[in-house]
Amino acid sequence: MLVCNECGQEKPDNEVQLGICDYCFKHGAPKRNTTSFTPRPLNGGTNERPTATTYTPPEPTEIVLTTSIDVPNRKIECVISIVAAEAAIGMNVFRDIANNWRDFVGGRSHSSQNSLREARLACLEQLKREAAAIGADAVIAVDLDYNELSTSAGGGILFVAASGTAVKLAPSDEIKPR
Repeated sequence: MLVCNECGQEKPDNEVQLGICDYCFKHGAPKRNTTSFTPRPLNGGTNERPTATTYTPPEPTEIVLTTSIDVPNRKIECVISIVAAEAAIGMNVFRDIANNWRDFVGGRSHSSQNSLREARLACLEQLKREAAAIGADAVIAVDLDYNELSTSAGGGILFVAASGTAVKLAPSDEIKPR
């Protein structure tokens, strides 16, 4: 466990970067005075130290995903890491039959489109969870790759892989519109 230089609380090693915990970095540390210092309440108003049961990482729904190299109207404060996620969806026998029929007569295969959509959404959701686990605010330069894996039974598995760069964003009040 490391101690945050801002709030003075012990935090897990992966939550303290350059001496500042993720909470203080994201929300700002409370002002210290020379007479007394009480850390800002965490975990719903209690001053408990975060543990495996009380610590909650950022919500994956708050993570911004973008294929560009920046987030509009936000400044990137630091790069955290590369993150990646994969999703594999098996095509069942009925989808294989429908795909073979569509291949023969032509037209769009709605079953394949739905499977690809399902795999893509699952993969992007996993990418958000990976980014949230390391304290990122956004994932930039997201790349999606699609492939099909063949099985010995003649069926197929749709495979989607996503990767990107997890970043910490500067607080939005620091950015002034042009």
